[in-house]
Amino acid sequence: MTFSIIGRCEETGSFGAAITTSDLGVGARCVRLAHGKGAMLSQHRTDSRLGDLGVSLLEKGMTADDVVTQVCASTDNIEWRQIGALDARGRAAVYHGRRMYSIYSHTIGKNCLALGNILDNDKVTDAMAEAFQAGRDVPLAERLLRGLEAGRDAGGEVLGALKSAALRVTAEHGIDAYDLRIDISDGDPIEDLRALYKAYGNREEVLRNVALNPDPIPVMRSLFEASVRRIEELGLESRFPTARHAERWTLRD
Repeated sequence: MTFSIIGRCEETGSFGAAITTSDLGVGARCVRLAHGKGAMLSQHRTDSRLGDLGVSLLEKGMTADDVVTQVCASTDNIEWRQIGALDARGRAAVYHGRRMYSIYSHTIGKNCLALGNILDNDKVTDAMAEAFQAGRDVPLAERLLRGLEAGRDAGGEVLGALKSAALRVTAEHGIDAYDLRIDISDGDPIEDLRALYKAYGNREEVLRNVALNPDPIPVMRSLFEASVRRIEELGLESRFPTARHAERWTLRD
């Protein structure tokens, strides 16, 4: 009851994923990524440890084929699982467990893999990969989100409303460019994810600067002044001498 897409950006080395399901909190369970190294999907009666193992092997430079082979050999319950890997060179490999009873499929495109189970039809992943590849001139996050939307529009799951969705894209220094999650939705989690992505805007760059070079970033004046007032109201100046050392901070309106 999950459909997903993983992809690679040749220019930046970023790997990303977009995923949705009719269960809750899908973003935490099924996707594992390593910047410059690869992407791993583990879904259908998910065992997230398989994704952990897979991405650790990708980080060692293994091919997608070898990763899937080793992951499959690591568990007695592999026939319940659906596994997909995309390696550092953009090669993909999959395994569909024989105890899956539904329509399931995968589609491999250049630098991408679309994967799904409990699907409405066998063309869902084709639509996802096609949408991803049609957007070669747009950022990886947008391409992945378009792929997820295409899967929904092509039929998506066979039964039941979608409940959660996620979008994640890696970047340098171990700081993700995006890690956006709709863990529960009363409507369409893919629409909600699109709205969140739009609202997120350029915060990728802002948060990267906060992490890597915080000193030049000014403090919001309203928060600074509210904090000083509250410290004074509670008589906590000796513990929090902000007002006495206000010159340490640059303020912005």
